[in-house]
Amino acid sequence: MIAILVANVRAALGDRTPKTAADAAHALGRLAALAFAGDDYAAVAYHGLVWDLHADPDPRTYAVRRFVVEAGYAVEEAHVPPVALEPLLAPADLLARLQAEQHQRTGLRHPMSEHLFHGDPSLADLKIYLRHHWHRSRLFYRELTELALSCPLGHASVLHRNLYDETGGEDGSQAHPVLLQRLLRHFDLPHGFDDRPELPEAQAYLNNRIRCARHPDLAWGLAVLFSLEAGTPATHGNIHALLQRFDVPEPAREFHRIHMSADVEHARETAELIGAVVHSPADQAILFASLRYHRALGQRYFDAIWREMQATHDHRDR
Repeated sequence: MIAILVANVRAALGDRTPKTAADAAHALGRLAALAFAGDDYAAVAYHGLVWDLHADPDPRTYAVRRFVVEAGYAVEEAHVPPVALEPLLAPADLLARLQAEQHQRTGLRHPMSEHLFHGDPSLADLKIYLRHHWHRSRLFYRELTELALSCPLGHASVLHRNLYDETGGEDGSQAHPVLLQRLLRHFDLPHGFDDRPELPEAQAYLNNRIRCARHPDLAWGLAVLFSLEAGTPATHGNIHALLQRFDVPEPAREFHRIHMSADVEHARETAELIGAVVHSPADQAILFASLRYHRALGQRYFDAIWREMQATHDHRDR
């Protein structure tokens, strides 16, 4: 049955008629219901299919892909653990709470991060991490664009400043994904924009970032954006130090050198947007639910990468 549901969804990309699109949305919704009810096989199929619906660059199918994938979004959102309503915090207190939530759930506390940044990682470990780092970083500019589409002009202008930096300003050769490609080329790692992450945990994490960026309630997307920006300086500082330990030349380290400081301002601006958007206890609850769910998916993704590293160790030690 799962294969039939997947085939029904893919049929909409070729047909693009209203009936086929409606059938595809129904099929994706059924697949999502199975996935979030605990069917592991359905979950693998669902997350991979949603990734493909997001990543397809064909503008002719954007509308139908967006329509179809909304059926999956609705099911996933219904399964996001809710946060109890609390009195609305003052802006300064809200920011302090956000920072505390982010710090509590930071990926830097994960055993994989401890191994990489404070242990004795192998070159193979570093390459595994960087391969996944490419998947997490390369399409951030698209997430900013999707989020800006739902924003009023004043908010969108803040996101556009972030996007301006992300895409290299006046010089496309300085776009952040292009800078990261230098590092991947140094290690002879895949670095194409059409690379497909194969881990279901990676797909689930990245799919959620797009879902939140597209959500009409900006608290979903801004929570994720804040988490990404607020965690960047410390994470990239650790990565930069790790690359120095492996004698990586400075030009290949530029992506991480820039991000050690550049996103401090982006995190501040995102916090200001959050203060302008969160007007009620309900908005506030969505904000924290989104941040917690994003970080939980990130932790599961790190668990999967860590298992991949450990499997490499086990194979090498035999």
